[in-house]
Amino acid sequence: MTSTRNNELGVRRAQGAEALLALSQLALDRMEQGVCVYDADNRIVLLNCRYRELFDLSPDVVRQGTSYREVLAHSATRGNFPEGELDTLYASRIAQIAAGKPFRVEQRLAGGLVMALDLKPLPGGGWMTICDDVTRHARLEAELQIQTERSQHALANMSHGLIMYDADSRVVVCNERFLRLYNLDADVVKPGVAHGTVIEHWISRGNLPDMSANDFHDARLDDIRSRNAKSLLVMRYDGRMVQAVSRFLPDGGWVTVHEDVTERLRYEEALRQQNLILDAALENMAHGLAFYDSDMRLRVCNTTYRKIYMLSPEETKPGTHLAELIERSIANGAFSSEYSPQQVLEAARVRIASGDSAPMRRRMSNNTVISVRYCALPEGGFVATYEDITERERAVEELSEQYRRFDAALNNMSQGLCMLDASLRVIVCNRRYIEMYSLSPDIVKPGVSMREIMEHSCSLGNHPNTTGVQLYADYVERLREGEHTLHRHLSDGRIIKLNHKRMAHGGWVVTYEDVTERHKAQARVAHMARHDSLTDLPNRTLFREKMSEGLNQVAVAGGAMAVLCFDLDNFKTVNDRLGHAAGDRLLRWVAARLKENVGEHDTVARLGGDEFAVLQRAPQPQAAEQLARRLVEIIGSPPPLDSQSIHIGVSIGIAIAPDHGLDADELMKCADLALYQAKARGRGAYQLFEPEMEEEARSRHLLEHDLRGALEERQFHLVFQPQVRLDTSELTGFEALLRWNHPTRGLVSPAEFIPIAEDNGLIVPIGEWALRTACATAASWPDVTVAVNLSPVQFRSRGLVAMVTNALAEAGLPPQRLELEVTETALLDDSEATIKILHQLRTLGVRVSLDDFGVGYSSLSYLRKFPFDRIKIDRSFVGTLGESPESVAIVRTIASLGAVLGVETTAEGVETVEQLDFVRECGCTAVQGYYFGKPCSAMEVRGVIERLSTIRRVA
Repeated sequence: MTSTRNNELGVRRAQGAEALLALSQLALDRMEQGVCVYDADNRIVLLNCRYRELFDLSPDVVRQGTSYREVLAHSATRGNFPEGELDTLYASRIAQIAAGKPFRVEQRLAGGLVMALDLKPLPGGGWMTICDDVTRHARLEAELQIQTERSQHALANMSHGLIMYDADSRVVVCNERFLRLYNLDADVVKPGVAHGTVIEHWISRGNLPDMSANDFHDARLDDIRSRNAKSLLVMRYDGRMVQAVSRFLPDGGWVTVHEDVTERLRYEEALRQQNLILDAALENMAHGLAFYDSDMRLRVCNTTYRKIYMLSPEETKPGTHLAELIERSIANGAFSSEYSPQQVLEAARVRIASGDSAPMRRRMSNNTVISVRYCALPEGGFVATYEDITERERAVEELSEQYRRFDAALNNMSQGLCMLDASLRVIVCNRRYIEMYSLSPDIVKPGVSMREIMEHSCSLGNHPNTTGVQLYADYVERLREGEHTLHRHLSDGRIIKLNHKRMAHGGWVVTYEDVTERHKAQARVAHMARHDSLTDLPNRTLFREKMSEGLNQVAVAGGAMAVLCFDLDNFKTVNDRLGHAAGDRLLRWVAARLKENVGEHDTVARLGGDEFAVLQRAPQPQAAEQLARRLVEIIGSPPPLDSQSIHIGVSIGIAIAPDHGLDADELMKCADLALYQAKARGRGAYQLFEPEMEEEARSRHLLEHDLRGALEERQFHLVFQPQVRLDTSELTGFEALLRWNHPTRGLVSPAEFIPIAEDNGLIVPIGEWALRTACATAASWPDVTVAVNLSPVQFRSRGLVAMVTNALAEAGLPPQRLELEVTETALLDDSEATIKILHQLRTLGVRVSLDDFGVGYSSLSYLRKFPFDRIKIDRSFVGTLGESPESVAIVRTIASLGAVLGVETTAEGVETVEQLDFVRECGCTAVQGYYFGKPCSAMEVRGVIERLSTIRRVA
């Protein structure tokens, strides 16, 4: 019985163990990890379903009792790893298991899954493996690795320097750009280094915080403790400026980004200067101008606009609505409108919306008429311009009046006039034409044909021995020959001259003149045809006849004859300043002086304009030169005209027959060449023809041809000569000098090509190039000026002020660093207009100097008219200081004059220490010349600046 009970107990225990084992297996099968337990012989004693699922293993193969090698071999067949690696993998794993220490491996399956295997030895022998699918975790780690690498790459390739500190003010990270930016040592500035250490090293490298290292460190820590995010500007070791911007981190640390802002600061300064120039240009506009935004609110306007509408700066602040501006302007009495301000505003809104930029007329309370034009901008808003068209309106009225006067003049002409279209039908005719032929106004009117008129005229008996048909046929035949003149002999004895002129768009203008009395005055007409009507001197025609007669006498009887050609210097200025009537009086005065001083048998002629000529029979060339000297002196001192002093001279060219030829054309050509040479010598002189002048003329023509392409071919360049203050030996600037490097001639002297460029107008584009180049070059210099010469021709061309403004803006050069040199010749040509331009340049901030002072006509008058910044004493005076007492007196006088007027005086051409000491003694404030430096290229300017700065420090 006891045995039976023991058997039952054993059965129950076995059943309990089986139940417990089944329950454990069920728990294992529900695990997320795969589990497999091996005994000491490396055979499976326990595993769960998840283990087989993870490796796609068959339960028929992988089960209790299966060896580890068999498991690996089956796994290889499932593609979990290459079968060729079975032996190696098995040996490696068994060796690691035998070591008796847990280890972890990762295995990437063929399907892309990543398995983590934890292998652990068991206390009683055997071992177990726990497998987990870590694919997602592995992917996240890979992505994190990629993201980390990208962040490190971004940090290393930032254009800004970056450094990060933790809450303990120690470096967390900094990039290579930060180290290079401040020339720092990576062995010093590295993670873990204290902020104070970084600052000390930063300052030791020459970087400047404008305070001590301790103060700078404490100030930065104060900013950090107060969480005061701020931007700092510091100077780098090489003078460049860096902006440091700090941002604070939630954990108490901070990060600072460092950017080199040197170029930005320079650009901002250049932009500020450009805005100053643009503001000056805006304020000097003749038109009113205002910019509005898309809400019709004022953004900016100029003074002219405020003046037109009687608005104050307070009333035209940016942001003011157009409606309010209209209301204020009406309230201030600028203009009165029959419409309300809202209606005026709505009309403007409609125009802007429709893109209608046609001008509107607005009559102001002061009787001026303003043209208002709205121009919509692509980005929104619009520009409004306000132009005073009062004079233009008056001109239109005057034109209408001229039309009325034309009609009155047409019908009160002493000549008959008839305009015919291409079909020879009347367009218009005047009363005189009808009266001249006693025609009927009912027949002769617009639209009637010339054939009908001629038939009507013949019926009145005006044309004897012909019919209207014959008269018309002959008339048409004559018209086929083109423009012509014919005479009609009427039956009453009158002679009518018909002059036919083609009109540009077809048809004819025919004038009818009663020339009956003219035939009675043929003798007087013949005289007038061969004499100048203003001076009554022989004209060109009679002069050539007299020359031919004189040359024939020289050829037959011997002797000599001189031809003197005269050209008045500065005559155009007299005409422009005082008017043509004054110019005519001057020409008559010159003609009288010529006749007074020539011989009884000599011929004086006016060839045209201000050109005169003399034929002189006498021993030559002595007589011609004596006459020329006398006339240069006399004509160079004319009497005042209209109570105003005038400045003219005369240039004379002389040719001698038979020495220079017996042909009239050849002799005139020789005289003209000599005249040109006299002008080239500085005018107010005479010159006898020399054979070399023909070659010079040809050479000049070739040089002029080459000059036309020199600018495009980039053959010009600038050199710069230093200018130095005498009292401090300080370099104040450079004068830009133009040079022409001809491809075959080499360097051509400015004295040779500048006059040619001024004669043909090329000096305008060449001068603009020189100004732009000089400004662009000087923009890179320290704070010194650049002086540029202006030709008188540039003042006569339009747009000089705009050209200077644009050159400064493009180069980014402050206006006060540009000095423009003006000669007295420029002032002499048209002093009032030139002075006005100089004041406009002064408004821009540009300095103006008077060049070659003392060699002109009336220097003191120009000093009264315009306050020059500098007077430059011509080198001709400085070069002769040791030889000429007059030069000494002139230099002293100019220096004293400059001191009294408060104007700087610069002596040019100083080459020796004796000259330097003398001009200093005379009171000159600055010098320029070879003593301090010859003209140098733009690349050499830096060296000159350093050399002269050294001399100044030594001095």
